[in-house]
Amino acid sequence: MKILAIESSSITASCAVSEGTDLLGEVSLNHKKTHSEKLMPLIEKLMEELQLNIKDIDVIAISEGPGSYTGLRIGASIAKSLSFAANIPIANIPTIKSLAGNIYDIDKLIVPIMDAKAGRIYTGIYKWEKGNLVGVKEQFPCNIDELIEILNEYNNPIIFNGDGSVNYKDIIEEKLNKEIYFAPGVFNNLRASTLSYLAYNKALSGELSDAFDFKPQYLRLSQAERNKK
Repeated sequence: MKILAIESSSITASCAVSEGTDLLGEVSLNHKKTHSEKLMPLIEKLMEELQLNIKDIDVIAISEGPGSYTGLRIGASIAKSLSFAANIPIANIPTIKSLAGNIYDIDKLIVPIMDAKAGRIYTGIYKWEKGNLVGVKEQFPCNIDELIEILNEYNNPIIFNGDGSVNYKDIIEEKLNKEIYFAPGVFNNLRASTLSYLAYNKALSGELSDAFDFKPQYLRLSQAERNKK
């Protein structure tokens, strides 16, 4: 099973092709959110280097959100277009779960934090069980104090990743009274290769969408919509 994974929900533009659980190739740029200019050329270049065309792909994996509204729309547009044109199913993966997947098979709770600005965050609580990433509490929006209150109910050691774990590290260390760890910086960026691994497991279970069913999950209103309200 060949999977083309597309990640565009944050500043990182990333694409990867895997076969089963083996990574064939990946390209990631963590520099400015010009996904409309960069993402499709990255995909085309990667496919060319791997000597593949879209008909060789069995599943398209896409980060479904939350994240940047513009980035999510661009990624969704590309995924839906490719899916429709070549009749390829879509495996949509929650962004926060994909971020948690950067930290593989560890015996701690994994808490990714994506900074949503204006004092808000996107987060979730995950753990590995027999090679599967399981949501203890699936992705949700809140603020850092609300998250700390929730995490204080757990006795497990916790590892944090994501840009929010960097921005709120001092607060977490001050207010969370338990065994905690912070992932190295390389594990804070969303990666298409992680997305492809989670999509492979989802495809095996048959939980796939198509170009008509898939929609990004924003978890909150856009800035324009909030201003209007």
